[in-house]
Amino acid sequence: MSKKSILISAYHHKELTKLSEVYNLKYYELVEEMIGYFKKTGINPKESKNENPSRALKELDKRMVSFLKVQERDILKPLRQEVYEYSKDQKQEIKELHTKLIKALNTINQNEKSRADHLLEEIQKQRKITFAIAQLIDAKNKSGILSKINTFFD
Repeated sequence: MSKKSILISAYHHKELTKLSEVYNLKYYELVEEMIGYFKKTGINPKESKNENPSRALKELDKRMVSFLKVQERDILKPLRQEVYEYSKDQKQEIKELHTKLIKALNTINQNEKSRADHLLEEIQKQRKITFAIAQLIDAKNKSGILSKINTFFD
Protein backbone atom coordinates (compact mmCIF):
# COMPACT_ATOMS: atom_id res chain seq x y z
CA MET A 1 0.00 0.00 0.00
CA SER A 2 1.43 3.33 -0.95
CA LYS A 3 0.93 6.16 1.47
CA LYS A 4 -0.69 9.42 0.43
CA SER A 5 -0.88 12.65 2.34
CA ILE A 6 -3.86 14.93 2.66
CA LEU A 7 -3.86 18.52 3.78
CA ILE A 8 -6.35 19.49 6.49
CA SER A 9 -6.58 22.43 8.85
CA ALA A 10 -5.30 22.23 12.41
CA TYR A 11 -8.86 22.31 13.76
CA HIS A 12 -9.91 19.34 11.59
CA HIS A 13 -6.69 17.50 12.48
CA LYS A 14 -7.59 17.92 16.14
CA GLU A 15 -11.13 16.59 15.46
CA LEU A 16 -9.66 13.68 13.49
CA THR A 17 -7.45 12.85 16.46
CA LYS A 18 -10.46 12.90 18.82
CA LEU A 19 -12.52 10.68 16.50
CA SER A 20 -9.69 8.22 16.02
CA GLU A 21 -9.37 7.90 19.81
CA VAL A 22 -13.12 7.50 20.29
CA TYR A 23 -13.39 4.77 17.63
CA ASN A 24 -9.95 3.31 18.39
CA LEU A 25 -8.79 3.60 14.77
CA LYS A 26 -5.66 4.96 13.18
CA TYR A 27 -5.99 8.11 11.10
CA TYR A 28 -5.84 6.33 7.76
CA GLU A 29 -8.34 3.68 8.94
CA LEU A 30 -10.77 6.33 10.10
CA VAL A 31 -10.50 8.23 6.80
CA GLU A 32 -10.99 5.01 4.83
CA GLU A 33 -14.09 4.15 6.91
CA MET A 34 -15.47 7.66 6.38
CA ILE A 35 -15.02 7.33 2.64
CA GLY A 36 -16.75 3.92 2.69
CA TYR A 37 -19.60 5.30 4.79
CA PHE A 38 -20.25 8.25 2.47
CA LYS A 39 -20.05 5.98 -0.54
CA LYS A 40 -22.47 3.39 0.87
CA THR A 41 -25.04 5.82 2.22
CA GLY A 42 -24.82 8.36 -0.58
CA ILE A 43 -24.73 11.16 1.97
CA ASN A 44 -23.06 14.34 0.82
CA PRO A 45 -20.93 15.54 3.78
CA LYS A 46 -21.30 19.17 2.67
CA GLU A 47 -25.08 18.96 2.84
CA SER A 48 -25.37 17.11 6.14
CA LYS A 49 -27.77 18.67 8.60
CA ASN A 50 -25.97 17.22 11.57
CA GLU A 51 -29.14 15.42 12.63
CA ASN A 52 -29.06 12.98 15.44
CA PRO A 53 -30.47 9.59 14.33
CA SER A 54 -32.25 9.14 17.64
CA ARG A 55 -33.99 12.48 17.12
CA ALA A 56 -35.02 11.41 13.63
CA LEU A 57 -36.37 8.14 15.08
CA LYS A 58 -38.34 10.05 17.70
CA GLU A 59 -39.81 12.25 14.97
CA LEU A 60 -40.68 9.18 12.92
CA ASP A 61 -42.22 7.61 16.02
CA LYS A 62 -44.36 10.73 16.57
CA ARG A 63 -45.48 10.62 12.95
CA MET A 64 -46.32 6.94 13.25
CA VAL A 65 -48.33 7.47 16.43
CA SER A 66 -50.13 10.40 14.81
CA PHE A 67 -50.88 8.29 11.74
CA LEU A 68 -52.24 5.47 13.89
CA LYS A 69 -54.44 7.87 15.86
CA VAL A 70 -55.87 9.28 12.63
CA GLN A 71 -56.51 5.74 11.34
CA GLU A 72 -58.19 4.85 14.60
CA ARG A 73 -60.35 7.99 14.54
CA ASP A 74 -61.26 7.85 10.84
CA ILE A 75 -61.50 4.10 10.23
CA LEU A 76 -61.42 1.87 13.31
CA LYS A 77 -63.85 3.71 15.58
CA PRO A 78 -66.52 4.20 12.87
CA LEU A 79 -66.07 0.56 11.84
CA ARG A 80 -66.42 -0.58 15.43
CA GLN A 81 -69.59 1.53 15.78
CA GLU A 82 -71.03 0.05 12.59
CA VAL A 83 -70.29 -3.49 13.79
CA TYR A 84 -71.90 -2.70 17.16
CA GLU A 85 -75.04 -1.29 15.51
CA TYR A 86 -75.21 -4.21 13.06
CA SER A 87 -74.94 -6.63 15.98
CA LYS A 88 -77.66 -4.76 17.85
CA ASP A 89 -79.91 -4.85 14.76
CA GLN A 90 -79.26 -8.58 14.37
CA LYS A 91 -80.19 -9.23 18.00
CA GLN A 92 -83.40 -7.22 17.55
CA GLU A 93 -84.28 -9.11 14.37
CA ILE A 94 -83.59 -12.45 16.08
CA LYS A 95 -85.84 -11.42 18.97
CA GLU A 96 -88.63 -10.43 16.54
CA LEU A 97 -88.17 -13.65 14.58
CA HIS A 98 -88.37 -15.64 17.82
CA THR A 99 -91.61 -13.89 18.73
CA LYS A 100 -93.08 -14.52 15.27
CA LEU A 101 -91.99 -18.16 15.40
CA ILE A 102 -93.63 -18.71 18.80
CA LYS A 103 -96.80 -17.03 17.52
CA ALA A 104 -96.82 -19.22 14.38
CA LEU A 105 -96.24 -22.39 16.41
CA ASN A 106 -99.06 -21.46 18.78
CA THR A 107 -101.35 -20.86 15.79
CA ILE A 108 -100.38 -24.24 14.33
CA ASN A 109 -101.03 -25.87 17.69
CA GLN A 110 -104.47 -24.24 17.97
CA ASN A 111 -105.32 -25.23 14.40
CA GLU A 112 -104.20 -28.79 15.10
CA LYS A 113 -106.38 -28.93 18.21
CA SER A 114 -109.41 -27.59 16.39
CA ARG A 115 -108.72 -30.04 13.52
CA ALA A 116 -108.47 -32.91 16.01
CA ASP A 117 -111.72 -31.82 17.71
CA HIS A 118 -113.43 -31.62 14.32
CA LEU A 119 -112.17 -35.11 13.41
CA LEU A 120 -113.47 -36.52 16.70
CA GLU A 121 -116.88 -34.99 15.99
CA GLU A 122 -116.87 -36.50 12.50
CA ILE A 123 -115.89 -39.91 13.88
CA GLN A 124 -118.69 -39.69 16.45
CA LYS A 125 -121.16 -38.79 13.68
CA GLN A 126 -119.92 -41.67 11.54
CA ARG A 127 -120.22 -44.02 14.51
CA LYS A 128 -123.81 -42.98 15.10
CA ILE A 129 -124.61 -43.30 11.41
CA THR A 130 -122.95 -46.71 11.25
CA PHE A 131 -124.94 -47.91 14.30
CA ALA A 132 -128.13 -46.55 12.78
CA ILE A 133 -127.48 -48.39 9.51
CA ALA A 134 -126.57 -51.60 11.40
CA GLN A 135 -129.78 -51.40 13.44
CA LEU A 136 -131.80 -50.98 10.27
CA ILE A 137 -130.09 -53.96 8.65
CA ASP A 138 -130.25 -56.21 11.72
CA ALA A 139 -132.95 -54.89 14.06
CA LYS A 140 -132.70 -57.69 16.61
CA ASN A 141 -128.87 -58.02 16.41
CA LYS A 142 -129.05 -61.67 15.46
CA SER A 143 -125.87 -61.49 13.36
CA GLY A 144 -123.92 -59.63 16.11
CA ILE A 145 -123.06 -56.77 13.77
CA LEU A 146 -123.53 -54.12 16.49
CA SER A 147 -120.97 -55.75 18.80
CA LYS A 148 -118.50 -56.03 15.92
CA ILE A 149 -118.95 -52.37 15.05
CA ASN A 150 -118.44 -51.46 18.72
CA THR A 151 -115.09 -53.27 18.68
CA PHE A 152 -113.98 -51.17 15.69
CA PHE A 153 -114.82 -47.85 17.37
CA ASP A 154 -113.37 -48.68 20.77
